[in-house]
Formats: sequence, C-alpha cells, structure tokens
Amino acid sequence: MSAGATSTAGPAVHRDLGELAPLFREAVERSLEECQRQGLDAYVYEAYRTQELQAEYYARGRTKKPPNKPVTNASTNLRSWHGYGLAVDVISRSKHWNAGTPWFRKVAAIFKANGCKWGGDWRSVDLPHMQWGRCRASPSDEARRLLKAGGFEAVWQAVGAAGISTPVPDRPRIAQVTASSLRLRPTPSMKGDPIASLPRGTEVEILEISGEWLTVRVNVSTVGFVHGDYVG
Repeated sequence: MSAGATSTAGPAVHRDLGELAPLFREAVERSLEECQRQGLDAYVYEAYRTQELQAEYYARGRTKKPPNKPVTNASTNLRSWHGYGLAVDVISRSKHWNAGTPWFRKVAAIFKANGCKWGGDWRSVDLPHMQWGRCRASPSDEARRLLKAGGFEAVWQAVGAAGISTPVPDRPRIAQVTASSLRLRPTPSMKGDPIASLPRGTEVEILEISGEWLTVRVNVSTVGFVHGDYVG
C-alpha cells in the first residue's frame, strides 16, 4: 500500500527501477513512456521498499500520529510486493498524491494495458499502487518461502517476471488446486482438449514454471500444464 510522503529525516525511499523484477521493470518503463505521450506527468515515487521504511509506514496511525488511521496493514516489507521488487507507487510530478481519481484512472489504464494491476481496484483503495499482474493482492507464505530459499530471482520466476523459464530448484514443490475445477492441458495453451479436470484441493507437483503456465505432475505419472493463477 502507498503510504504517502516520507520525512527527509526518515528512511530513504528507493526509486531505482533497476531494483525491480526485469519484466515488471519493462512494463513500468513502457507505461511511463505512454503516460508522457498522453500528457500525464506520472513518475515512480517509490519502487523497492526496505524493511526499515515499511516499519515507518506501519507505525503511522498506530504509534505515530497524525495520521489518526493506519496507512498500511503490511507489518513487514515481505507482506507487500514492494519488498520483492514487484510493485511501485506512481504519482503526479505537479500535484503529487492530490492529482485526483480521474488522473489516477488514466494512468492505471495504461499500466493495466502493460500487464499490471492497480490498487485502485481493491476494496481498500490505493490509487498510486501498481504491481505486476501475475501477483495476487498480497504476498503469500509461499512467496516468503521462495524468497528465503532462492532470493528475489526465485519469486520473480514463480510469478513470470524474470523473463526466463527454469525448473523449480532444490526440491519438488507440492501445491493444491484453488479453483473449483482446473483443466490439466497437454500444452501451455487454452486450445485443445484437456487431459483431465482437477477438482479443488487436488495436489500437484510443480516441475517447471514458464511465465503464467506451470508444468505439473498429477497422480505419480500424469504430466500436463495448468494456469498458475489457480494453484497455490
């Protein structure tokens, strides 16, 4: 969540796009270029977020007042995609956070067209927040496990933001189908007849991650492809 301006005496705000996941960085850069073409003075106020700065944000509205209400529910930077290089806060150079909802909607439309999600679509609205489109609203325990086991690269690969296809390292990863029914497909595509329909809760072994598609093994010997949005 975007937490607004930071005091110059507080922890530093990171704006270096080089700290972002490669494909997400490309999406952000394309979006900013299109914003400029459309006369929108958008810029990235914050990219990667340190734990020190997340702690500062979390204290606002709790132990530090004003504001009188908390500005974020993320108690650590690993509960925000900012802490993985997969989110940015985008504001106006001239009006900062006060550009107005119509301005943020125009900017968000451009970011969405480049594969991002917008915090303005959430129940708890966060207008400046843009994140990689394959990410869920907030990082899961699995994201934190991957970070601990393989660093940022492991998380970026898992959400298709690293730009490469690679086997899952270290040990077999077992996950479960989260949709009511998920089609196991012979190729990483929506085309063609499915191999099987997997009910919610079916355990799958993830063999490889390639963008939004997962190569999985089911029932010891059956191998196919499923869309990563429906496995967790």
